[in-house]
Amino acid sequence: MKPFFPTRNFVIATALAFLVSMSFNATAQARNPDQIRVTGAASASAVPDQVSLQFSIEQRGDKLSAMKDRVDQSTQKLLRDLIKRDIPERNIRSYQLQVYPQYQNDDGQTKQDGFVVMREISITLPDIEQYDQIVDLALAQGVTRVSQVRFEVSNQKDLYQRALADAFAAARDKATQLAGVAEREVGSVLEITEQSYPRPVVFHMAEARMDAKSASMPGEQQIEARIEVVFSLK
Repeated sequence: MKPFFPTRNFVIATALAFLVSMSFNATAQARNPDQIRVTGAASASAVPDQVSLQFSIEQRGDKLSAMKDRVDQSTQKLLRDLIKRDIPERNIRSYQLQVYPQYQNDDGQTKQDGFVVMREISITLPDIEQYDQIVDLALAQGVTRVSQVRFEVSNQKDLYQRALADAFAAARDKATQLAGVAEREVGSVLEITEQSYPRPVVFHMAEARMDAKSASMPGEQQIEARIEVVFSLK
């Protein structure tokens, strides 16, 4: 019998078959990993400690110059008083002056009836106890509308991190319980996917006008976290 000497083509074909076999085995293992995938959710709550809101100062009429002067005077007085009440200047934003026509319906026809001159002032109160006092002050000084009132927690990031840690603990507990039913044990963490982001449930106050009187009760805010975790199984 003649000795067998593999040809170059035979060697290449054998190598390709071996690589295909390895690829198939790796794919099969990837599709059937020895692991468990679970989700965990948790929330952290806190009482709001700051409030943001927006004031509107407006004048209606025909004489634009006089209307603008009154709006500017009311705005400047309000800004001075806010600073006197220890509201940091960085927490106050005075928007550009807005001027637009107003209309009324007269016997089925829409006609222009003067103008509206308005300026908006946005502030954040670092002390929530100031809210009612500042709103009363603003309304007494010519503010015609209080809107976009939001009671917030200043340390939202810390609350979210705490909720994330609790969510991971919940995911591990769930994985341990399920693995125990299958007579297995939870091993190391293979993958963690964050499925949420810090988004507190903000308490919104109803819009207030010059004749509004309200008592503020912001309650608690909750910040939720949700993650997906993959554990190996022993």
